[in-house]
Amino acid sequence: MARHRASSRVAVLLFVFVLSMLALTGTASAHAQLVGTDPHAGDVLAHAPTHVTLTFGEQVEVADNAIEVFDDHLARVDDATVSRVPGHGAQIRVGVRPQLHVGTYTVTWHVTSDDTHPVSGAFRFSVGAPSRVTGTVAHFSTNDTAGVLLGVARFAGYAGLILGPGALLVLLSLWPAGLALPRPRRTVYLGLALLGAGTIISIFLDGVWASGQPLRAMWLSPSALDTHSRRFDMLYAYRAYLLLGFGALAIWTMSRASAAAAPGPAARSRRGPAGGVARPARDPIPVFAAASAALLLFTTWTLAGHPATGMQTPVAIAADLLHVSAMAVWLGGLAVLTYSLRSTLRESDLAAVLPRFSQLAFGCVLVLVVTGTYQSWRELGSIPALFATAFGRLLLLKLLAVAAAVAMGAVARRWVRRHLAAAPSPWRPTRAVPVPDAGHGVATSVRAPVASVDVDPLPVSRLQRGLLVEVGIAVAVLSATSALVVAVPGRESYIRPFSRTLTASGLAVSLRIDGPRAGDAVLHVTVHSSGGDPLPVRQLQASVSLPDAQLGPFPLRLPNAAGSAHDGVEDLGITFPRSGSWVLNLSVKTSQFDETVFSAKVPVR
Repeated sequence: MARHRASSRVAVLLFVFVLSMLALTGTASAHAQLVGTDPHAGDVLAHAPTHVTLTFGEQVEVADNAIEVFDDHLARVDDATVSRVPGHGAQIRVGVRPQLHVGTYTVTWHVTSDDTHPVSGAFRFSVGAPSRVTGTVAHFSTNDTAGVLLGVARFAGYAGLILGPGALLVLLSLWPAGLALPRPRRTVYLGLALLGAGTIISIFLDGVWASGQPLRAMWLSPSALDTHSRRFDMLYAYRAYLLLGFGALAIWTMSRASAAAAPGPAARSRRGPAGGVARPARDPIPVFAAASAALLLFTTWTLAGHPATGMQTPVAIAADLLHVSAMAVWLGGLAVLTYSLRSTLRESDLAAVLPRFSQLAFGCVLVLVVTGTYQSWRELGSIPALFATAFGRLLLLKLLAVAAAVAMGAVARRWVRRHLAAAPSPWRPTRAVPVPDAGHGVATSVRAPVASVDVDPLPVSRLQRGLLVEVGIAVAVLSATSALVVAVPGRESYIRPFSRTLTASGLAVSLRIDGPRAGDAVLHVTVHSSGGDPLPVRQLQASVSLPDAQLGPFPLRLPNAAGSAHDGVEDLGITFPRSGSWVLNLSVKTSQFDETVFSAKVPVR
């Protein structure tokens, strides 16, 4: 029966993990934003350009064929020499063959952002006059199957940080004797195995995912393993070497603990008068070595994510490092205790470890709240982005899961205070034991360990169930964290909708553009009277221009050749070749003689 209950709990945890990964897979992975092109998208040039230049919002990694230029028959016209513009790390360009014929040209590009994630896109320009493009250029895309497997690898990596370094640090600092017990040792070994598996899978799959090649390309084409990101290759190489070193350190530490706990004269000499094993002395060297190696491991996660780019980078890196460390220690200790409570754990060990872990977990939660608040502000930017972007919704899911875990932790903390607050020693409950003095016949007393503390087994079983629920919630937290790594931060993906109502000559025109950014968009136009009644429109014309760059005016794409609107409601196609403060001019005819002109500035990202 007990084995059946344990299997059911494991199945529930796996079910939660699978649901979380399915719900969180497929989020956007673009991080570096294209902020400008030369030529601009949609330009009609009098003379052919010598280069095509792309400008991004942050530094990017480039590779061969990062920019490709095709004519209207899909023949390549670039010279395949992609280079970085000298002195501008965020600008890249490719040369174009001379004597381009009149017509439309398509530019496709794919680069790797500074946080190791692939970014791609396409745009068109024309020379002399636009022409019809024959066929369709194959746009760059990532391998979705490899992306799902990479999501599993990220989850395994975070779980490995918790069960490996996190659990080992808790054992070394709070429960050194637990290093000699089978269940805590198995927890650390499982964490190290997950770390290794996640690292190896990521190294092999990232190149296939970024290039869009099929999985079989891993063994058919060695070039498929090229990630085109020096930062990724460097960080994962460091992570692999650090993992080997940390694994050796963990094995050495647990071997020392097992040797110290083995029966023998030395072990017998450490037994107290009451027959229990005296408190093991903490050796600061293993604690310092494990903490240093763990911080270096955590750093490889921090430098491969959002904190390594954008504003306030040094502060963001420090905050994320504290965040990951607090998460690993809190959940690592939780996993060790949950797993160990299922075995026959001595009540004296329980009384010694739980109060100290309760204090440590409380401190970790405080660190998580402070650093998480800063990270949310930095990467989200605004409250509307919390609900309007995929990143915000993932963050909201994570916040709810963390709040539930904190609530369950508070229940466990009250349990500890109620049942274990009487333990006088942070390591082992002690009591005064009289010791006769053979020389003078005067009895003295020493503090000796108590063999056991009266703990009601029923509350312990309730505590175990509560901790298991907390572990299940932690699975959801890790799933959300794994997805947030590749989601576009809300500060970058969210653009406040443009909405204006303009009035003139008894008319009111409502304008709305959802997320005005460089590229194609839709302008929603509603014409009504000053009293709010819809008005039929005889003719509607519109154009946009960018005075600062002397671009335009560009006419808007009307729904039909006549440019007529019905019932005062219309959707117009609009293209912004680049970011900036654009001017929208709108001409509305409600009769043969009544024409009203409106103008508004549209901020475009």
